[in-house]
Amino acid sequence: MSSRDIEYYRKREREEREHAARADDTTARRVHQEMAERYSARLRDMVATVPVAQA
Repeated sequence: MSSRDIEYYRKREREEREHAARADDTTARRVHQEMAERYSARLRDMVATVPVAQA
């Protein structure tokens, strides 16, 4: 994965957390939090598999 991919997922995680914080509806808040967690997990997986030379 490229650094652009990593930055994209970081940005999306941050945006989803911001949406969750602003959501008035509990269902919408939960969905945004779940999406943020999915982006976070994807980032962890990506960073864990990036060779040291690219990190």
